[in-house]
Amino acid sequence: MNRQKSRFAPKVPGLRPLLAACLTLAGFWMIAVRTERTALQAEVVEEIIAQVNDRIIVLSEYKRNLESMREELSQGGASALEVEGRFREQSRNVLRDLIDHQLLVQKATDLGLNADTDVIKRLDEIRRNMNLPSMEALEEAVVRQGLVYEDFKQNMRDSILSQWVIQREVGSRVIIAPADIKAYYDQHQKEMERPEGVSIAQILISTEGKSEEELPALRQKAEEALAKAKGAGDFAELARQYSDDATASRGGEAGFFEKGSMSSQLESVAYAMEKNQVSDIIETRFGFMIIKLLSRTQAGIPPLAEVESRIHEQLYLQKIQPSLREYLTRLRQESFISIKTGYVDAGEAPKQTSAVQP
Repeated sequence: MNRQKSRFAPKVPGLRPLLAACLTLAGFWMIAVRTERTALQAEVVEEIIAQVNDRIIVLSEYKRNLESMREELSQGGASALEVEGRFREQSRNVLRDLIDHQLLVQKATDLGLNADTDVIKRLDEIRRNMNLPSMEALEEAVVRQGLVYEDFKQNMRDSILSQWVIQREVGSRVIIAPADIKAYYDQHQKEMERPEGVSIAQILISTEGKSEEELPALRQKAEEALAKAKGAGDFAELARQYSDDATASRGGEAGFFEKGSMSSQLESVAYAMEKNQVSDIIETRFGFMIIKLLSRTQAGIPPLAEVESRIHEQLYLQKIQPSLREYLTRLRQESFISIKTGYVDAGEAPKQTSAVQP
């Protein structure tokens, strides 16, 4: 697939929309490439369904997003009829969201933002979470999933840039006053009521299916992990390195357990610990386990100080949504956006510089 990579001079007002319009008005709705059979034959490999300034959105990209949406909706446990209804409703915004994404990425370029360093850090974090020895191994893992590694990196870069633009241009202007947080707390206390419980992280050296001869070596592995955990070692990193449990990729985080929901063996240990304390080795029927107490909650309504940050985030998300849509509408009004007949931009601005092409 060929994509237009050139950037028109963004610092000259009105130049990008003007030049972009010239491309579209020339009838550039299909990308054609030469086939191997003859240089005189051409084959259409991608269909352009929208143009956002000097960038394009192709049909395959649109379809991939629709497929991802349907798959995500299907994982929620809803009936097929409910999934279909939600899909029909939400699919109307797929092209809008793709255009939003392009506008934000292009704005990042105009602002001179560069995410290369952050992409490297994010890739290395993924590598460590997957317990892979090198970046080459990560690339191989991505390719095995049927993805193009460069596209994988580019999507990550664009996602980071989009988040930066939103935070800089919109989020920084969203103010959540302490009075707003207190009012929300007072009005939603019943919803915040919770049971007693603990949140833990764990390292499990599995002994399931192992012979008696293998147990001493597994015990030694658990003792090695324990020594590091009780020393200066990062428990999350140790979980990724040593644990055989599915929680290893999350740094061992096993989640919240209401009192009475854990085995009596583990619960007695967890409730005797202080926050951030690491247990000794616990021999279970699954293997040698080490747990770390992340937090403990008492039954009832938590104090404001404990939930203040969560309330702030909730109010922030509520306030930023309309502000973000307003900002994206302004970007549309400053841009050239062309939509192929049969497709609709649900976020189209009233005075958007756009065109519809057959």
